[in-house]
Amino acid sequence: MEEMDCVLAEKTSQTAARILIAMVLKKSEESCNCFLQLLETYDQFLFRDLYGTNVMSSITENDIDELEKILKRFYRYPCFQNFYPLGEETGIDIIFDLETTFTDPLLWKKDIYNRRKEKIKFEDVLYKLRSPCIIEGEAGKGKSTMLKRIAVLWASEKCQALQGFKLVFFITLRDTSKGLYETLCDQLLPVTHNWSKNAFLQKIIELGEKVLFLLDGYDEFNSESCKEIDDLIKQNYKFNSTVIVSTRTESLREVRLYGALIVETSDFTLESAQTLIKNVLQEEEAAGLLLQLDASDFMQNLMKTPLFLVIACALRMGETDFQMSTQTSLFCTLYDLMIDRGHNKIRDIQENIVEENINLCGDLALKGLFEQKYEFRKEQLKNILEDILLKIGLLNKYSAQRQNPSYRFFHTSFQEYTAGRRLSQLLSSNETAQVKEGECYLNKLQNTYDVTNRFKNLLLYTCGSSKMATQKVICHIRNVCEKEMSETNSDFVEFGINLFHESGTKKEMNEEFEPIFAGKILHISMHNVGSHHVEFFEHLPGCLSALHQVKLDLFGKKGNTYTEDINVQSSNDLKVLQPQTYISKKVVNLFYDWNQDLQTLEVTIKKFDRLDKYDVKFLGKICCCAKHLRLNISSSAGITGNLTRVVDNCKRMRELIINNTPLSRDDEAQIIKMINMKTLSISNMDKEHRQEILLDGLEKLYEIQKLILHNISISERDGEILANGISHLKNLEVLKLSVLPNIGSSMEHVVKSISHCEKIKELHLINCCFTSKTLNILSNILTKFMNLEILDLSDNVLEDDEELSLEALGQTLTHLPSLTTLLLPGGANVKCGLGALITHLGELPRLSKLGFRRWYMTDDDLTELAKHFTNRFGQLSFLDLSYNSASSDGWTLLIQALQSLKNLEHFDLSTEETFNPIGDVVQTLCSVVTSLPCLSSLKLDNWELDNIDIGKMKNVKLIDREGEEFQHYFLVEKK
Repeated sequence: MEEMDCVLAEKTSQTAARILIAMVLKKSEESCNCFLQLLETYDQFLFRDLYGTNVMSSITENDIDELEKILKRFYRYPCFQNFYPLGEETGIDIIFDLETTFTDPLLWKKDIYNRRKEKIKFEDVLYKLRSPCIIEGEAGKGKSTMLKRIAVLWASEKCQALQGFKLVFFITLRDTSKGLYETLCDQLLPVTHNWSKNAFLQKIIELGEKVLFLLDGYDEFNSESCKEIDDLIKQNYKFNSTVIVSTRTESLREVRLYGALIVETSDFTLESAQTLIKNVLQEEEAAGLLLQLDASDFMQNLMKTPLFLVIACALRMGETDFQMSTQTSLFCTLYDLMIDRGHNKIRDIQENIVEENINLCGDLALKGLFEQKYEFRKEQLKNILEDILLKIGLLNKYSAQRQNPSYRFFHTSFQEYTAGRRLSQLLSSNETAQVKEGECYLNKLQNTYDVTNRFKNLLLYTCGSSKMATQKVICHIRNVCEKEMSETNSDFVEFGINLFHESGTKKEMNEEFEPIFAGKILHISMHNVGSHHVEFFEHLPGCLSALHQVKLDLFGKKGNTYTEDINVQSSNDLKVLQPQTYISKKVVNLFYDWNQDLQTLEVTIKKFDRLDKYDVKFLGKICCCAKHLRLNISSSAGITGNLTRVVDNCKRMRELIINNTPLSRDDEAQIIKMINMKTLSISNMDKEHRQEILLDGLEKLYEIQKLILHNISISERDGEILANGISHLKNLEVLKLSVLPNIGSSMEHVVKSISHCEKIKELHLINCCFTSKTLNILSNILTKFMNLEILDLSDNVLEDDEELSLEALGQTLTHLPSLTTLLLPGGANVKCGLGALITHLGELPRLSKLGFRRWYMTDDDLTELAKHFTNRFGQLSFLDLSYNSASSDGWTLLIQALQSLKNLEHFDLSTEETFNPIGDVVQTLCSVVTSLPCLSSLKLDNWELDNIDIGKMKNVKLIDREGEEFQHYFLVEKK
């Protein structure tokens, strides 16, 4: 009777059944036989299904129609649409209703390189859905809510994009069973169903794309526990179902390879946050929180994350005067509130025992984080008295639909905070053993990915909890920096600023933080300046000065408008009109400080269609804080004719980069007056406009070190003027002339003039009327450039005497020991000089990048090249053999030789005509991809590869270019 009472006390039939079976199995064989006899009588279909003898071998259309109705009814029920965003077990009574609290999130479509490509709307994801679709985002960004919303929209039958789906299954991945069918039975299918597993899965496969799986929380999914669901994502072509899977950003790498569409959930808009506050809180409570939102940049940034917004609402319900200063303080207040609220439930337990269990809970969270565990079993709680933590709310217990209960924190972010709080305690402890334990955890962070991605939040919460812990964390990060950090890693700098802001340590930590920022780059957009940037500029001037470079992007908009400033009154009491400038005062105040001194500031001005006098003035204030100023002007017609005003306000400008922005005659005259300029780059000018004044005065820029002219109108006569100007630039180190199709024979004069620039390190002469004669002239002067590192002559087509000119070039190159990059010109007969040239190139010890673009090589040529690659050129990291004319035999030999180039990172074997490789070529290519340890990408445009070929290349991911047949670019994924 006691056993029966235990079974009947369970709320769900699934749990009761599991308990009943467990009890029967513990008894005798006779008891098991009795139970099976009863089961056969009670549910014949279930009995036969367990024994694999179910007579029902197929599922009818009526069965599917009935299941569709059941699912739609379930998704419309309050039990699905209403949920506790902080978990039911926390005791915090905030309920979300998808109908009233859901707002369309801001989404980004991403490419295979994990770069944001374009903003898209929620409805765009549904109408342009490609499977598998991956929804990624930070914790608390609303991924689960988004998937639930899709299910509800399907059930409503009002969304046209979802009407093509016959069945939609919303599955919580952390609660999966051993198989797909079993998981559906536990989470969605009615308990009265009588289908066989095989028949059901076969029907799912038959329905194909008409079945939509919404898989929530891959980051909490144990793929080994349910291989079928893992295959549903990673081998989707077998099921042919439509799949949308959500995952946290740090787990994206596990599924990114398989995604046909990758969408990132971004921030809440301010309007969405305000709407949610009004829907959740009572009028008086909402008004107070909205006032905080208006007054604080930090609050506005924090409230863009749905989870933090919900927590803020919860705290506001309990404390109307609650103020937040950091992300850590938000969680800390919630943590303390939960303990205070649960205190009366555990008042009979000694305080030291309660404290000990809270610390053990922190240890559990910390250990789980490093083992990537977010769900715990009873045996993992060890010495923890679970009742204490359950009553407080720090842990939640989940026993429904499972034989053995599991324990979780209400949200993974809360586990991260609990772990960070505990790590902070360990690092700040007076006990040596605890300090060593904390340092042991820190030492597990071995690279920058661990620091800035995988354990980013753990470090933020650790530093936010203790100054002493912050010092030890910074010391460890500094050591990681010294091992592998690239000076251009702007993401790391942004992380460092957030770490400082979260720590709340202000000026006293300047010396500790400085090594983290030394020699690195900070990238700021005028649209994302936050309070953490303001505090960094204000309180860490030493760190700011230690940065190698600060990049600032300023964006314009269409048209300037004027607004009334009610705070400014003229003498006759008339309201003064203040211009609404492109450059905000917020950005100006960030940089305009006479006490700070930046090493290099790069300001990018983009899409300024007008230039107000206040913008010019503001720009001057921003730029005066840098020792060295680089001004990058792009697509800004408003600058045309106004460059003088800009230059007069930016006295420290040393580098000027102008792209797709017309220059007036006055602008050109201003440029040639800037005699102290080090870099000048002009690209994509209007073809109707000739830079006469600029070219005539180029010789005056005698200090210039880098000159770039790309895609501008230069005639033969202009070419001679350009040649004269270049001959006076004695300090020139980098010269890049590209896409100058009208320069004609005057290119010979330009090449001769380069002989006066003996400091040249990089020489790029791309698509600028190069001839064999020009190449001979260049060969005769190259010996003067002992420091030449890069020689790029690509996209030029040689005619007449190509073999002799290349032979002369090859002999000259042997006198350039510093050469690392050589991209050669092409032509119909250049391959005739291949043998002699490749022999000379083998004598260059530092050559790492080599290009033979448009050499029209045959099988014999590739065979000869393969012999050289097999015996030499082991240092090559880049190889361009595009637009050559070999057959499968030639490519096979060449690809086999590539296996000897162990440092190869990228190669391009694209062809001019469509190339249909035989199976042996693809097989050999797959072998090469596997054997080259450094290979990261390859390009095979115009190779006619089918899905079988691409599927064979298991270690690569195809970058799909829609609308372009046989355009293949592959990203290599090394496992």
